[in-house]
Amino acid sequence: MSSSPSNPNRLRLILAAVVFVMILGAVGVMLLRANQTVETPEPTQDPETVEPVQTPTIPLPPPALTRAQLLDMAEAAASAYAAGEPVPEGQAALVGRNFRVRIPFGCFGPREAGSDAWAWWEYADDGATIRLSARPENWTETGFVAQLGGGPYDAVQGFWIPRPWMASDACPPIRVDPLGGAPAASPQTVGLAAFFGADSSRVDQRGGRPWQAAVRAAEGETLERPTGFHLIVEGRLGAFADGRPVRCQSAGPDQRPLCVIRIRRDYVAFAPIGSDEIIQEWRS
Repeated sequence: MSSSPSNPNRLRLILAAVVFVMILGAVGVMLLRANQTVETPEPTQDPETVEPVQTPTIPLPPPALTRAQLLDMAEAAASAYAAGEPVPEGQAALVGRNFRVRIPFGCFGPREAGSDAWAWWEYADDGATIRLSARPENWTETGFVAQLGGGPYDAVQGFWIPRPWMASDACPPIRVDPLGGAPAASPQTVGLAAFFGADSSRVDQRGGRPWQAAVRAAEGETLERPTGFHLIVEGRLGAFADGRPVRCQSAGPDQRPLCVIRIRRDYVAFAPIGSDEIIQEWRS
């Protein structure tokens, strides 16, 4: 007899195999679908609008007025006064402005014996020391201050701006002709004046006290002859009764007007001409 299975048994085996394959296929499809990750796109957002930070703009103060600018202001005021015209427009707006003026002194050497110059320098200690001295002039009882009005004042102290025809604050290069002798100096015509009322602080008033300093050489050495010094004066422009910082007057039409610029003095210092070195300074 044959050992092969009968036809019915073979049919069952084939059907079972087909079913098994179908089940495996179905399971495989399910596993494949389960492993597939469908990425859901994230919803897009409009980019954030970043408002720029507004940095507050702090206006810088205007630069300090210079010697040349103060002389221009005085020149314009003198011209208007001589012509009988109104004071130039815009000068009242300068009240409160800072100024910085370098006043040269000692340009032609140390002071002479008996000199009453407002500022001077001299040698000491056999040339090893240079002494400096400067003081404001007392204009309290002068006629031109009395004519300005607005008093009474406890004190009026000021400085002349020497050689107002020069815009430069350097010493002049012109020397006195030794054969012709020294000509008379031109009258002073432009001054800076601090006015102190009866209620003003006495601390800011110098009275007769000068500013003084000394420059000393290293041990065993002597100092070279200086070309002169600067008295540096800083402060703010003040106002007269008419609200303007400068007033002018003259005794007649053929005289150059004398002009006074009203100031509040805040700082004084000594410096060598041609150098930014400060020898000594004082603050109010």
